[in-house]
Amino acid sequence: MINNSQWTMMGLLCVLTFSVGGCGSKHKSDDGHEHESHAAEVKKNSDDHEDHADETASATYQEGKGIRLPEETQKSLGLELVEIGEQELAPTLSSTAQIYRASSEPSRKHGKERSGNAYATALIASELADKLALGKKATFIGRGKSDSLREGTIWKIDSTQMAMLGKTEVLLELPDPDHAWAVGDFVEVRFPLGNNRKTLTIPRSAMLETSTGTYAFVQNGGFLLRTEIKTGIQTDDAIEITEGLYEGDTVVVKPVEALYLIELRATKGGGHCH
Repeated sequence: MINNSQWTMMGLLCVLTFSVGGCGSKHKSDDGHEHESHAAEVKKNSDDHEDHADETASATYQEGKGIRLPEETQKSLGLELVEIGEQELAPTLSSTAQIYRASSEPSRKHGKERSGNAYATALIASELADKLALGKKATFIGRGKSDSLREGTIWKIDSTQMAMLGKTEVLLELPDPDHAWAVGDFVEVRFPLGNNRKTLTIPRSAMLETSTGTYAFVQNGGFLLRTEIKTGIQTDDAIEITEGLYEGDTVVVKPVEALYLIELRATKGGGHCH
């Protein structure tokens, strides 16, 4: 979810990313002659000092290398990086589940759902869902609500319907005597998986989830390269990395969404003048 500060950041990007392609537009004057835009004319006629100032305010992108951000732009974006390493994590699988049956509904003989319990569904990567078992406890809390953690149970596991997508559906039975949850509500669920262990992690804010995969921006010389990663267990603050990164890599902690917009502007918006 994008917060207010991220919306402000995106407004800044609307200005910054127009410089990625480095092309000036043209328009016609009243007399019918073509003239370069004011921005392009200023760039053409500026002295060396002005040219240098323009370069320090522009973000650039190179295929295979990533995004280069001048120091001035890094400060404007509030760029933060961290060197990653191993840390001890409690093996806990976190997921978002959605209520599909409210606790106020009567008990069912056929499905065996019980009144007083809400029921929720979560889609979990199959390789992670294999670590779960029927009857195991899970803690949950309503998204956006100030409730304390509650305890529920893994009610059913269905690995057939979503197998083609590499997902497993996990159904949860969540005690709800106060009828706090309505159908369609979302809850954050955590499944404990065992004893603490050391593993390679990144801060949660460093992870970028898109429709094409999960990524982190990694320092690549003077560039920031979007790199695909595979993740494991998660906590509120950290995410386990199972593939894609190595101990000692330096990754962007923030603002990953802003960097992604810069890259999209360069790769999808075009950058060549005709």
